[in-house]
Amino acid sequence: MADLPLLELGPDPRERGRIHGSTLADAIRDNIETYLARFEAAGADRPTILKQSEGWLDFIRNDNGEYAEEMAAIAEASGVSLTEIAMLNARYEITYLAFGAEVRAADTRLEQEGCTSFGLLPEATANGHTILCQNWDWLANVQGRTFIQRVRRGASPEEGKPDFIGFSEAGIVGSKMGVNAAGIGLCVNGLVTPRDGTTGMRKPFHVRCKEILDAWRFDQALLPVVQTDRTASSNYLIGHRDGEILDIEATPEHCAYLTPTDGLVVHANHLVKETRVTSQMERIAPNTLYRGPRAERLLRRHLGSVDRAVIEEVIRDHFSAPAAICRHPDPALPSAKRVVTVAAILLDLDERILYATDGPPCEAPFQAFPLYTEQTRSDAA
Repeated sequence: MADLPLLELGPDPRERGRIHGSTLADAIRDNIETYLARFEAAGADRPTILKQSEGWLDFIRNDNGEYAEEMAAIAEASGVSLTEIAMLNARYEITYLAFGAEVRAADTRLEQEGCTSFGLLPEATANGHTILCQNWDWLANVQGRTFIQRVRRGASPEEGKPDFIGFSEAGIVGSKMGVNAAGIGLCVNGLVTPRDGTTGMRKPFHVRCKEILDAWRFDQALLPVVQTDRTASSNYLIGHRDGEILDIEATPEHCAYLTPTDGLVVHANHLVKETRVTSQMERIAPNTLYRGPRAERLLRRHLGSVDRAVIEEVIRDHFSAPAAICRHPDPALPSAKRVVTVAAILLDLDERILYATDGPPCEAPFQAFPLYTEQTRSDAA
C-alpha cells in the first residue's frame, strides 16, 4: 500500500482549496464518477443528481460561507464544476436517501456502509490516554482517493480556529475523522431511518463534521450536531483528551446519547439508544447487528490494558467475512456496489496523533500523522 497523501494547509480557505484541488485533481474526478455510478445503481441519473447538488450548493453558501469558499477553490483548481464539488460535499445526504429507497424496495443486492467505531476512556487504555477508533467501510472505488490534511490555523483560541489533523475524501472540505488542537476528536457512522429526507434541506453532514473540528470547547463541538434538525441520520462519536466521550445517534428530528460503560463505548450502523424512530440499516446490512457487539466483547476482555496490539486485533477481525469488522469486497457484486474497509482510523486525543491505514487493516499498516510534527511517534495506546 502507498503512503496516504498529506496536504499541509493554512488558515485561508481559498488557498486550502487551491492546494487540495490542484494536488488531488485526478482523485477528485474519480470520486465524482464513483458517486454518480453509485447513485445510478440506486436509480438516480446524472442530471437528477446534479440538479439536487445545485440546491445543496445554494444551501451551503447560505449556511457556511467559508465552507462554500473552499469548495469553489477546489472546483477551480481541479478543473471540475462547482456543482460536482457540491455533489461530493452533499454526497452523504444523497447517498443515505438512496439507502432509504433501497430499504423500502427491500433491495439486499447492494452492499452498504459497515463502519464499526469505538471510544476508550483513560481507565480502559494501557497508557491512560483517550482513544477513538473506527474502520471506515465504504465504496471500494474510493480507496486510493482519500487524503490526510494538516491544517494550521491557531494553537490557541486567541489565534483563530484550532489546528487539526484529519482524514477525508478527495473533493470534500474538512474531515469526518480527525483531532484538533484542543484535543477534540471525531469518528462517524452511517444510520438509516424512515424519517430520512422528511425534514427538507438541513446543514449537511460534512459541514457538521468540519464545524465539530472547528471547536475549541467540548460543548461547542456538540452544537453542530444537536442545534438543528438533520436531513439524514448519522452517528457521531466525539471525544476530548481530558477523558470525555459522547456518542450521538442523530436522526432527522431526534438525538439519543450513549456514554462509555467501564470506559468503553462502541457503535456500528443501527440505532442502539434511540427508540422514537425505527432503525433500518439492518434490513439491508444485517452485519451491523453483530459487528458492534463483537468489537465490544473483544475489547472488554482487555479493559484497563487496551493497547495498539489489542486494537489492531479487533479491527482486523474477519468473523463472517467479507461482511466483517474488517470488510472486504464481495466479488459477486458489480464494482460500483462493492464495499471495503477503505481506512482504519485511530485517534490519540492526548498526543493529538491520527493513525490511518490505506486499505483494510489486515493488509495495510497504520501510518502516523501527528498534528504537530515535533511530537514523537509513540504508540497510541
